[in-house]
Amino acid sequence: MASNARLFHYATDSKTLAWGITMSGIDYVAVFKRGPSTAAGSDSDALLLNWSEEDWKKLLANTVSQRFRASEVVIQRDAMDRALYFVAAGSLEVGVYRVDSEGVAPIARIGVGSVIGEQAFFDGQPRSTNVWAVSDGELLRLTFEVFNEFAQAEPALARDLLFALGRVLSMRLRHTTFRGKGQGKKKG
Repeated sequence: MASNARLFHYATDSKTLAWGITMSGIDYVAVFKRGPSTAAGSDSDALLLNWSEEDWKKLLANTVSQRFRASEVVIQRDAMDRALYFVAAGSLEVGVYRVDSEGVAPIARIGVGSVIGEQAFFDGQPRSTNVWAVSDGELLRLTFEVFNEFAQAEPALARDLLFALGRVLSMRLRHTTFRGKGQGKKKG
């Protein structure tokens, strides 16, 4: 279970006025209970829509708020960071380096209610892509170490989260594979 010190630290970092509601007006629990925004997220990014408000409060109490500005890189390729990030506000784009030229090709848009960083969270390897902000926003950061503490205190919720993350990772891999199959074919 998260200590009172961590809960206070969370509240201080995110300028919480009431549980889960920040000064910017974001109700974190409501954001994740309703799932990804249809503008930028997808149904495959939906996490734990069946969780109760109390379940989300238990998880989000273990996160730390991290605000970002449009065009800021929020995840740098090759960085060692095993944290998981929940998108509480704003829109992000995921990109990969192009093989045939210099530069980064955007491959996905990630919106409110989605999660990023799941691959490094699972495998402990350096980040595989860059993620940058399309708009100003806010992430809720869950470190791997704090997740392990959460898993000790709330094993059923931790299991639910891991299966949901596995589903998101699988769906994103399928989407990327599908996109890749259509590339390189000649029309005509």
